[in-house]
Amino acid sequence: MDSMKVAVMSDTHGNVKLAIHALKQLGRVDQLIHLGDHYQDALEIGRKTRLPVDAVAGNTDIDSNPSVLREKIIELSETRIFITHGDRYKVKLGLDYLLEKAVTEDVHVVLFGHTHFPMKQRIRKILFLNPGCILSNNGNNSCAFLTWVKGKMEAEIILLSSR
Repeated sequence: MDSMKVAVMSDTHGNVKLAIHALKQLGRVDQLIHLGDHYQDALEIGRKTRLPVDAVAGNTDIDSNPSVLREKIIELSETRIFITHGDRYKVKLGLDYLLEKAVTEDVHVVLFGHTHFPMKQRIRKILFLNPGCILSNNGNNSCAFLTWVKGKMEAEIILLSSR
């Protein structure tokens, strides 16, 4: 495959219909990465869209399914990606703990949620990407995607229209 497009979402909080609507706004998508706070949403979105899904549990998912991983490393197009909800790394206070983990794991990209605020930042050549939230109480409804074209990866935050 010459190009690949991966949607990234977090904190869907039961808004499966809205998440699917957001995916449609992104056009062609090859895969979904869901960063928790409603892990079950990821599975349902995958079933309804027939997209392959990689997902981790968030802080609100712990009681519903304790066997679900809270974090993992995946590899896409030779890119090592650390995915986590982010609460365990105190991301609301900054990226220090997450940076330490990223360096230890030797990853190229870190995907995290939890804050409900989208952000994209490079630190020490590592890309940190938070897709934000598809239905946010701060009015910034967003998701993100990663694209690979001929082996080169780019990331983009997408502000979503409300309907």
